[in-house]
This record gives sequence, C-alpha cells and structure tokens, in this order.
Amino acid sequence: MEIEAIRARVKECIQKVTGIEAATISDSAAYESDLGLDSLSVLEIAVSVEEQFKFHATDEELALTRTVDATVELVTRRICVEVA
Repeated sequence: MEIEAIRARVKECIQKVTGIEAATISDSAAYESDLGLDSLSVLEIAVSVEEQFKFHATDEELALTRTVDATVELVTRRICVEVA
C-alpha cells in the first residue's frame, strides 16, 4: 500500500472520531497541541486506525504516536511486518 493511501486513511479515521475535515489536517499535526484533542480522542483514533488496518499496536507504540506522521509511520511498519 502506498504511503499517501495510508496517510489518507489515517486522516479519515481522525475525521470519523473528531469531525475535523480530513483535508484540513496537516501531515505533521500533533493530536493534542495542533488539533486540540484530549487523551480519550487520541485513544479512539488509535482504535479506529487499528480496526482500519487490521493490527493491534502495543502500549509502547501508542505512547509514541502523538502526530499524524507518527501514526502513518506506525501503520507502515506494522503493514510491512504483517506482509513479511
């Protein structure tokens, strides 16, 4: 899967949880400081991303996933592991 397709699907997950239009979300947006989300919303995004891409992130991975870019990187790593 292409990275831009992953990025678009991650932004769709964010939109589904928050109502923020996907097209307005910056690739480098931080969930809390840039998008104004609380920890519950960030957790809901994580669950949505896991469901969308069919994997389960570890607690350590989730702790490091605080931006859109970090989420895309996580998905990319996990998809590569699943394929290998």
